[in-house]
Amino acid sequence: MEVGDYKRFLLLSMRNKFVVFIKKYFLYSLRSTIISLFLPVIIFFIAFTGWISYHLAVTQLEENAYKNVDDTVFQTKSYLENRLYDVFEQLVAFSNDPKTLDLIDSEFSEVDPNDYVQMNNSLKVIHLTYNTIIESILVDMHNGEFSLYRSDFRKNFNQFPYKKYTEEYRGSKQGFYWHNEHPDDIFASKSEVVSVFKLIGNEHTKANGILLFNLRKSFFENVLNKSLIGDHGYLTLVSRDGTFNSKTVSDEYRLSPKELSFLQSLQDEKGRYEFKNAFGKNMTIIYDTIGVNKWKVAAVFPTDEILKKVNYIKFVTVIIILILTTIAILIANFLAKYITNPVSTLVYQTKQINENNLNISFSHKGPREIGIMKTALDDLLVKIKTLLAQIRLEQDEKRQLEFSIMHAQINPHFLYNTLYSIKGLSDMGMNKEASSMITALSNFFRISISRGKEIISLEEEIAHIQNYLIIQEMRYGDDFSYEIMINPSLLNFKIVKLTLQPLIENAIYHGVKQKRGKGTIFIKGYEINGIVCLEVIDNGLGIDSDKLRIINEELHSKGSNSSTIGIGLRSVHERIKLHFGEDYGLSIESVAGVGTKTMVKIPKSRGD
Repeated sequence: MEVGDYKRFLLLSMRNKFVVFIKKYFLYSLRSTIISLFLPVIIFFIAFTGWISYHLAVTQLEENAYKNVDDTVFQTKSYLENRLYDVFEQLVAFSNDPKTLDLIDSEFSEVDPNDYVQMNNSLKVIHLTYNTIIESILVDMHNGEFSLYRSDFRKNFNQFPYKKYTEEYRGSKQGFYWHNEHPDDIFASKSEVVSVFKLIGNEHTKANGILLFNLRKSFFENVLNKSLIGDHGYLTLVSRDGTFNSKTVSDEYRLSPKELSFLQSLQDEKGRYEFKNAFGKNMTIIYDTIGVNKWKVAAVFPTDEILKKVNYIKFVTVIIILILTTIAILIANFLAKYITNPVSTLVYQTKQINENNLNISFSHKGPREIGIMKTALDDLLVKIKTLLAQIRLEQDEKRQLEFSIMHAQINPHFLYNTLYSIKGLSDMGMNKEASSMITALSNFFRISISRGKEIISLEEEIAHIQNYLIIQEMRYGDDFSYEIMINPSLLNFKIVKLTLQPLIENAIYHGVKQKRGKGTIFIKGYEINGIVCLEVIDNGLGIDSDKLRIINEELHSKGSNSSTIGIGLRSVHERIKLHFGEDYGLSIESVAGVGTKTMVKIPKSRGD
């Protein structure tokens, strides 16, 4: 979302919410004022009118209270239904994939090894796309001979208990089932999960097995815990095989097995009913049904807790009636000005808010409620300004980073020196060397462009620096030599383009060229605990400890504009973090007079 769109969205939401609220408050206040003005004439009817208003208010409050809970249940149900349908749709699509159907209808000996790769890639995409919901995935067929899974934990079994599942789950024509909160019996995660799966196997298929998605308990907790329904109310997911409660409550507010069984047996998709539990508590349940698996989202709460404001309103109403009866004439005009004017002023000021006018100071002259609304408006405007400033800062950093990348990709000074060296070789009749240098230069820029791709393979990155080193070696003759030692098994993994070239450039210009005699540059690549480590090591002059400390501090200081480190190093470090996360990037080690080692850490990744 662009800054302007985000800004307009926040402003519109804030303004509409407060204008509606203030108008309602204004109408209520105006009604009270009019009644006060007519009190001298209708003093006899004020008590009667007050009691009618009280009963209407109580009725409306009860309706609103239940409506608010009902809205909460509906919104929670709708959100869960959308997300669970997305997951279920992925399971259905995967089960109907031609590769899956071929696997089901064929003998294991006929399975093409490429099917493993293709199906594993499909599972990887599903797991990454829905990682916030899906904790683990299992595909197990042909009695365990064909097995794929996506999980951070090992499987709990050598052979899937297919017979146990088929005995426990029956009745679905398509073979799809849902299992409410339960211990993970598939993987050694030692956590609670919710499962959706398809059992495979009938007289028409050659494979017995399961396609299973384990859903994260934390996903359901986050959704259900967002809604607060009193101190002892809670949301619960109810299915025929159990429940999933949003929070832990004391025994007197829990559903007993009898009450739970009744709720599970209800045929209506939505509704409300009240009952008295074994502890004598009057409880209310408002429920709605998720379409994708027919589970009920139910709000369970003590009835008196949701209606506790009714007695408060009754007390306040009686006091107000008595006060108005005795002093209405004296305060009528004062109330009209004291209530109406501040609200009108606040409404007018709120309407002045637009995307070009955020510097509004709301005045506060009136009741405490006006002060609360004024404070809320001020806080929201401050948050909007802060968010917009943060968005602008992030966009500025992004543009600066893009500029750094362009600067590193198109280096006129390097191109000029190389072309001048090629001219010198041609003038000396060294056409073969000039041709080699031109070839290296063209390959260098071909890989630099990479058809606009930001992520390339490590093999392409190594080819890129080899061309760069060929050019530099031909330019500087015997000033330095280099050696590349990269584990071949790492070449297919992905890396951010132009990661190593700036590091080698630093090693040449700030390392080996500054020392006497011939220098050496080593480029190493290896893997440690699933992390690809790339090192550029030189035996140049090195860096003293104070300067090295400053360089590392500035390298890891986001937004720093110091010139101590070059634009190339900062660009490499920031781009790695942008693409792979905060755990990856550059680190520099150096000993003065001995040399410098720059290390790059990136994850093992075969995706773009």
